[in-house]
Amino acid sequence: MTAAARRLQSLAFLLAQLRERLGVDVGFVLWDGSTVPTDLKPNALAVVVADEGAVAALVRRPNIKTLANLWVTSRISIRNGTLFDLVDRRPKVRIKELREALDKMLLLKTGLQFLFVPRGGPWPLDQIKRDRPVTREPVEDKSNIHYHYGASNAFYELWLDREMVYTCAYFTEWHDDIDRAQRDKLDISVASLGSSPATPCSILAAVGADSSVMPQNIMAPTLTV
Repeated sequence: MTAAARRLQSLAFLLAQLRERLGVDVGFVLWDGSTVPTDLKPNALAVVVADEGAVAALVRRPNIKTLANLWVTSRISIRNGTLFDLVDRRPKVRIKELREALDKMLLLKTGLQFLFVPRGGPWPLDQIKRDRPVTREPVEDKSNIHYHYGASNAFYELWLDREMVYTCAYFTEWHDDIDRAQRDKLDISVASLGSSPATPCSILAAVGADSSVMPQNIMAPTLTV
């Protein structure tokens, strides 16, 4: 058995043990197509790991920034559900009980096998500029605008809804996905526009995705530029 095969086998065994001991009803799909459990149903909620470099990255830097980088590049994703579904099925145990449930030797053994595996890439969030004083020079403003808004639709499709609404959403139910939440937000905005004088912010919120949601009798204010 190759070293790569041993790493895969060790990780699968660790994940299977975690599911059993914590009683988590979430499956895993690994980069070779294998699943945990082995009889995972095609429609089951599952965490998908695209490559072993993703595991190596989490072993070396187990923090939210690493996880966010892996998420936006689809190296870790969720099948048949959303982050809200995953959170809803989190272990219903205390931190102390969670630590006691873990096989620390198995966890250490598995982690060591991935310690020196190349983490791969890309790492887009590592390219974010650090905070610094602004000069308000035209050249700097142009650069900043391009940096934040010059990304392709492929980037925004990773985390916006289908209509690419670039404002906050309104979740009325725990199981709602981002598409439903954005539609509910637009419904509230439209309702407010139909019953009272509109503000620039409420108009922008309502037409941010689709002008068809705008009522025909809006009392919109006159904007002077």
